[in-house]
Amino acid sequence: MIHDSHHDLKMNSKKLLLQSKIPCRSIAITLVSLATLWLTQNASNCAAQDSLTRLSDAFGATTVAKAKPSYTALVLPALRDRDPETALRELDAVGGLAISDLIYSDLPSAAAALNRSMGQLSSDQQYELLEEWTLPTEQRKRVRVLSTPLPTDAPPKVFARSIGERPRDNTFAVASVGPVKGFFCSGWMLLQAANDLGRLPRLRIALEELREQNVSGAEELLVLSQLLGARGNLEMATSFLNAQADLPTEATPLTSRDITVAAIAAAAMQHDSTQAAAEAYLATLVDRAVDDRSIGMRPFLRIAHAIAVQCHRGESPPDVLFQNQMKFWVPATVRTSKDIQRGHSRGMWLTHERHVLHMAGGTADVLLCRFPLVGQFDFVCETQSGGSIGTDGGLVYGGIQFQATGRNTTLSVWDADAQHRSDQMSPFARTAAQPVFNRVSIRSTKDSSQFESNLHPIWFDREAARMSPWIGLRSSGTKRPVFRNLTLTGEPIIPKQVDLIAGNELRGWQSSFYDESQPPFRKTLPDGAVAFGAADIEPESAEIDWKVQSGTLIGSAKSDPTEAEHPGLLQYQRPLLDGESISYQFQLGEDDSIVHPAIGRMAFLLEPTGMRVRWLTTGSNDWTTLPMDNTALEPLSRRGPRSIPLKRNELNDVRVGLADGKVLVHLNEELVYERDLESNAGTQFGLYRSRRSSPATVQNVVMKGDWPESVPEEFLSNPVATVDR
Repeated sequence: MIHDSHHDLKMNSKKLLLQSKIPCRSIAITLVSLATLWLTQNASNCAAQDSLTRLSDAFGATTVAKAKPSYTALVLPALRDRDPETALRELDAVGGLAISDLIYSDLPSAAAALNRSMGQLSSDQQYELLEEWTLPTEQRKRVRVLSTPLPTDAPPKVFARSIGERPRDNTFAVASVGPVKGFFCSGWMLLQAANDLGRLPRLRIALEELREQNVSGAEELLVLSQLLGARGNLEMATSFLNAQADLPTEATPLTSRDITVAAIAAAAMQHDSTQAAAEAYLATLVDRAVDDRSIGMRPFLRIAHAIAVQCHRGESPPDVLFQNQMKFWVPATVRTSKDIQRGHSRGMWLTHERHVLHMAGGTADVLLCRFPLVGQFDFVCETQSGGSIGTDGGLVYGGIQFQATGRNTTLSVWDADAQHRSDQMSPFARTAAQPVFNRVSIRSTKDSSQFESNLHPIWFDREAARMSPWIGLRSSGTKRPVFRNLTLTGEPIIPKQVDLIAGNELRGWQSSFYDESQPPFRKTLPDGAVAFGAADIEPESAEIDWKVQSGTLIGSAKSDPTEAEHPGLLQYQRPLLDGESISYQFQLGEDDSIVHPAIGRMAFLLEPTGMRVRWLTTGSNDWTTLPMDNTALEPLSRRGPRSIPLKRNELNDVRVGLADGKVLVHLNEELVYERDLESNAGTQFGLYRSRRSSPATVQNVVMKGDWPESVPEEFLSNPVATVDR
């Protein structure tokens, strides 16, 4: 029997806090504190929240953001010329910023590029530029501060040579405020430069005078200045944050000024005496991010709040929140190049006492099993639906994401890209004013599989599911569901390998990084008939970038010259882990239609004259200012002869694997490249085309790993067991 989740989890949270025995107690504190706080929120705005989260899930940027110029188009030309002064001046012409500009535009990328450029200057140069830009003038009677989340993916420093710079550790530095990485605040950069130069006391005096004159923005920057240097007034910062947290939150939409106050809270996490005030204020921001303009800020604010909880109450540094603690699961996030430009984060998952919490993330977040499962088995768990905080968790299997909600009696089904979607009636899920738990399950047999809601089968699948046989949990980035009571029963089999391309359907692959297309998924009807599962055009009636025909993957050629020169990327959803490899074959014709392997944002270029690497940018407006055709030469990573063994007019065998923290690339059975994998680098395998001017064919895509021969007993007894550290 499934009991009311609000009461159960509230009571369980208290027990968990008292009985915590896991090695990393600080994660337990963070999980319990956040779950208790959010699950006890008033549910009066439940209906409004549901509609707003659907806007966010449906990529609501175009519907909720004002028409604005491209910020990167304004600032990148000057930054490529190493002229941050002109870039700052270009931002002057934009005018006031709405909260939607920080979420649904490329402003985060523009700010990241500005931070990168300013980081190459001396403290003197930074201070001179930012003081003039920040403090009031005759024409502008306010203190100006730009605060925004940023993209956090950064290329290795070797790519600095592609923009004419010498590789340095800070070449592609990502801004932080306190322990919150991926957060840019121009005021914080100004204050750091002032502190380095010994000018911080003088700047504080100037800000105090401006505050007394009631100059807009002066108080915020003055308070922020107290959190830096040896003589800061921490009581002023505490009082300010407490006063902001005590303001009424009802019907008070977020503004860009609130994100600057969030920067104050982030800086306050560095001091013991101000951490409680920082945590309290960030909690109010999460509660206020509910309208269509600001709900996209919720993932960033939730992560910042989690860091504040960890700083204030935890026994480990906040970095532990970004480390996957689960022994048998690996997180993955759907992020297009546009999502990255907008600073959307990767998914954050926490676990304690057999509960798994999805904290925040990108368009769609999944938590996938570390080993594939086929055969006869039942995977069952309980997951939340509804509530004012936005929950709605689901399951994954066969490269398909399932989510059944009670409030609208609907089963929603997505592909791995979260691009194609199918909705159908499903009246079996419970709903209530508070978040409630529903039992969801995957039932697999030798020949088929099905998704069930509270034991009712409502989606049927067949052999296509074997191309992505990973069970998993799913949530969208703005939702915060809890999962519990995960069980696996039956006779599951761990196959020795997984054929990732077979039949006539793509499963578990993502093509949206460069806005490419793939056919909609098919569904199997109860009588065994097959129909298209998504309300999309059929593959035969439109030009599809990636499709499968009789087990061969085909990358179509573009007839439009502009489109033809753009790169293409198809990524497998399940990240590659240490001890795993993926192999494939591609046909190399006279047109140099090479299909290169990629790991995360790094492509390994199989050039006849020798291997090079390429950072996969988000386009011409990438914050790094790297061109799309950037390359880097790493002579120490090359293996074998200088000319790699490519075969013309024949099939070429490629194998990419991870071993002991290194990426190994084999071509036609010869090791041709070996390099260390950067910490926190993405490990999704990809098939990369440098251009789409000619068709590409790939076959025999196979994944292997050092998976156990049978399901470990520990997984059966405790699927969410944590890693011993």
